[in-house]
Amino acid sequence: MKTEKGMNQERTDDRTILNSADSEFIAELSEYLEALSSPIRLHILSFIGTKPRTVRQISHEIETSYENTKKHLSKLLSLGIIRKEIGVSDEPANQGQPVFYYSLIPDGLNHAAQNLTIFSSVAAHTSPDLSQKASSIQTGLQNIASLSGPAIIITQGQMTGRRFELTGGTYRMGRREEGWDGINPEPAILLDDEYRSVSRVSKPHAWLKKQSGFWTITEGNSKGGTYVNGKRIGHEPVVLTDGDRIDLSPGTLGVNFIFHSAPKPAGTHP
Repeated sequence: MKTEKGMNQERTDDRTILNSADSEFIAELSEYLEALSSPIRLHILSFIGTKPRTVRQISHEIETSYENTKKHLSKLLSLGIIRKEIGVSDEPANQGQPVFYYSLIPDGLNHAAQNLTIFSSVAAHTSPDLSQKASSIQTGLQNIASLSGPAIIITQGQMTGRRFELTGGTYRMGRREEGWDGINPEPAILLDDEYRSVSRVSKPHAWLKKQSGFWTITEGNSKGGTYVNGKRIGHEPVVLTDGDRIDLSPGTLGVNFIFHSAPKPAGTHP
């Protein structure tokens, strides 16, 4: 027969089991979500999604310092989503020199998304905000992980991680307008009003078109301009290649995309 002391000890031990009501669980979940919710890190994951990249290439893409880039990569490495491998540089300044490439771990994003499903379910009753955040990040990771053909992915603002698969031939790009979805069958990349510097879709900010087997982008009727890899473009079509960055009205009220063509096998160096 258990003594009162024994039963008290048992109850004390039971309270050490981790569950969604424990501050330790909430703190660890919050830290995990914070690491994955960074738009910059989602941008990195999208950028290296189809092709391994060096620190310098990633640094140039996300427009931050070399040291800052390494900190972001270290965090992603610690989450088990990306890997670091040695390769040979194809950059003119370091042609043939050994460098480190960063790439996605096969199925790493899907595994992280599955974790977020569990976290979201467990935290649903005790921390709805964290549960909702987990679900939102899960969608972004799944969008990056499931790329199977041409697509563009948003890497800025509340729509970060949203993927638009390019299955048609021509797309308008711009902010939503009332009734557009219902009365206009023409394909469009529709953005929320958060991106206020982007022109409305009826007078598109830019056009995406498939021409001779290639995807191109041209300027539309914007005031803020359309940029590819930091260079402003005009009304002449510019051919897009895998990993190109598209900016519509660069700035906090504009939007950034990454263009993806058909994925390359994981681990394939440039």
